Amino acid sequence: MRFLPVILLLGLWCSQEVRAQSMRDTEADSLLPYFQFDDPPPLSCLFTYFPPFFIQHGMELKSFIRSGTFCQIREQFGDVRAVDAVYVRSMQLTNNNTAIALLLSAVATFDHRLVGLKVPVFNLFFPLSNESGEEFMQRVNNLPVRLYSDTPPIRAGDRDKLQHFFGSAFLTVVCESRLPAERFGDFIEEGEDAFIVDGALDDRDQQANRQGQEFGIALLNDNHHVPSEFLKFQIAAKEVRKIDDTHCSGIW
Repeated sequence: MRFLPVILLLGLWCSQEVRAQSMRDTEADSLLPYFQFDDPPPLSCLFTYFPPFFIQHGMELKSFIRSGTFCQIREQFGDVRAVDAVYVRSMQLTNNNTAIALLLSAVATFDHRLVGLKVPVFNLFFPLSNESGEEFMQRVNNLPVRLYSDTPPIRAGDRDKLQHFFGSAFLTVVCESRLPAERFGDFIEEGEDAFIVDGALDDRDQQANRQGQEFGIALLNDNHHVPSEFLKFQIAAKEVRKIDDTHCSGIW
């Protein structure tokens, strides 16, 4: 009889663990649609070329990244799989228009609100987002940052590589060749230090460009590929959650 309290406590603990695991599994199942491609009506993707639809879908994709749902995806599946969710969600919004989905993904992952050009006497700055300051910061804080096993241990991590990855994939798909994307990426990287305010030549940017080109080539044959297949050296979701400076500020 003296072991009865211990047995009861163990039973209670086990039931709580089972219930908690069941809740986690249910939560994960509710997020699975964000990794599944839709099967839209034929030619419906052509509507996404019209500016009103393009603007609307861009706003919706940015809103998705700011959302609590996207935070859950990062927490449940890790940052690399969260990048998949960005692309899949963009494909859902554009009725599987691959090129527009990639362009929207690139725009939605910009982590600078302004870009500055170095010109004689003074610098010129151009806006990259029409979001409010609060919306912009919330989206940037929610962007995946742990994309590689050697991601720098800083708050920003590798989030700036997303725009390189998706942008290169877009150019590769549009040109049906990786060569134009490769040349454009080299031009941007070599000119960034000379012409962009606070710009610098970065080997990791070039790595993301190459991986985006590989992604784009694969999409020409099957647009249901996902970024995680090409973002090498990915790390597990549980490792992402252990990093203290990973932050997600979505509204629940």
